[in-house]
Amino acid sequence: MVRLCFLLLALMARLLPAQPLFFDGSAGAGIGHPGRNFGVTFGDYDGDGADDIYISRHNAPNLLYRAIGNGQFMEVAAEAGIAHVGTTNVSAWGDFDNDGHLDLYLGNRDEPNILYRNNGDGTFTDISVSAGVNSGHRTRAVLWGDVDRDGYVDLYVANLAAPNYLYHNNGDGTFTDITAAANAQDFGIAMGSLFFDYDNDGDLDLYLTHDANQPNILYRNDGTGHFEDVSVASGANIAAQGMGVDFADINHDGFFDLYITNLYENVLLLSDGDGTFTEIGGPAGVDDLGMGWGTVFLDYDNDGHSDIYVSNDTYFAPFDNLLYRNLGNTTFEIVSEGTPLSSPMAGYGVATGDVNSDGKPDLLLVNAGSQDGNQLFLNSTENGHHFVKVRLRGTESNTAAIGARVTVEANGQVQMDEVCAGMGYASQNSFTLHFGLGDATLIDRLSIRWPSGAVETYEGLGVDQHYFITEGEGMVTNVSSIAEAASELKIWPNPAEERLYIQVNGEDSRKEALLRVFSGTGTEVYRAQVAPGRVWELPLNNWPAGTYWVHWAGAYRQHVRQFVKP
Repeated sequence: MVRLCFLLLALMARLLPAQPLFFDGSAGAGIGHPGRNFGVTFGDYDGDGADDIYISRHNAPNLLYRAIGNGQFMEVAAEAGIAHVGTTNVSAWGDFDNDGHLDLYLGNRDEPNILYRNNGDGTFTDISVSAGVNSGHRTRAVLWGDVDRDGYVDLYVANLAAPNYLYHNNGDGTFTDITAAANAQDFGIAMGSLFFDYDNDGDLDLYLTHDANQPNILYRNDGTGHFEDVSVASGANIAAQGMGVDFADINHDGFFDLYITNLYENVLLLSDGDGTFTEIGGPAGVDDLGMGWGTVFLDYDNDGHSDIYVSNDTYFAPFDNLLYRNLGNTTFEIVSEGTPLSSPMAGYGVATGDVNSDGKPDLLLVNAGSQDGNQLFLNSTENGHHFVKVRLRGTESNTAAIGARVTVEANGQVQMDEVCAGMGYASQNSFTLHFGLGDATLIDRLSIRWPSGAVETYEGLGVDQHYFITEGEGMVTNVSSIAEAASELKIWPNPAEERLYIQVNGEDSRKEALLRVFSGTGTEVYRAQVAPGRVWELPLNNWPAGTYWVHWAGAYRQHVRQFVKP
């Protein structure tokens, strides 16, 4: 009888929902900074393998938090030349010139928008005027995406009660306004927007949310960068006080669904799989009544189902922020009550990334109250579930692989996600895609559909790993922890002109290990056996300029670091 009771309790424990365990790690990470903060974007601007963070603000310098390891950051916006002081609502990272370095676009309210080109040495140059993208309307959303699949990311700028812009990337550092020619016009009160492939035909479609009960717009891409308005036919023409929007396949049917925040009821559009949507916010239990702004899908408990976080301006309406747990049957339950995630402040943008590289997606929330600080919610939920993280680099496709779709099959379940540059409200998630795997101990198949149209498949991959995949090169690198890589594999200087110094430390370096260097196209250009603790000098005099990857394979771990040869 005692044994039976024990077994029943164990079974009940497995069936009970995993409660979230998040704590506010803002102070320890160095990213508190109170003020009128509106948007947050994740992006590895310095190529060291760890996500950095940019914050859009009003009436104070914008913030650039550079990752320095162990989940900590240093504020370097002024040093980098991107501490714009004005009324920035939104920013987005994207490598518009395909040089391997993420560039940054700012959408401002009261001054012209700004395109900062990444110089590859930790600094940026304002090229807005020469590039032809210095529009001057009240911008609310910025999206990067290769709408015509020519290998260069284009730029969409959504404005408040002013014309939106679709800028075609000419591939020479300039852009051309093709909004009318592409039939992507919008003159409404634009808010959050998305590029995503809603009809599974391999190109990026466009979704625009609106405030003031103006119907939202869904534009279907015909594959050439020309759009057709399918808002009414699809049922995506929700008319409310729309603010933020994100996408995910919540029921694993192979089609993306949409979640939209509003003033009053939020909306969940479930794809019917035939180009139409059904609104199920109420039945699904996610129709929050607050003043919703930011929102993001993430699998906080790594159970293989996409959960939803909602950011509310609690000062405008007395509704706290919410974390909805996906129950796996197109319904959700609130699991944030009594946790730091409730955060009763003036919440705006929110985005997700694994800040401390522990395999659990974290949340960064920016607040707009003058005394409210930014909040980094570190995820410490423990349930034994597995995960996989995937970072992509395009070659025929744009280098940041924006628009690439990754599909993961494990333990009879199929998940998918796309690399997206601009989502939620004024925000952007990490370029590293994160998939929870539940109890699966092997990935049966991982497939990538690149923006170029190429498809690659890998089978029998291990779980709890971070994979870097370069288009067409077939190179998959297993990384246990980016934070450990930063401490165990050190390289300097970066950029390196004449020589690069390499040192391997840590418990995994007690015997010689294989060190290899790959070019930006994935070609091996150097290899050596490296002794533990020794500083290895690598002459670079005859090496061509470009981006390189240092790959070190120890007895138990493998690490990758990127450097630049000017």
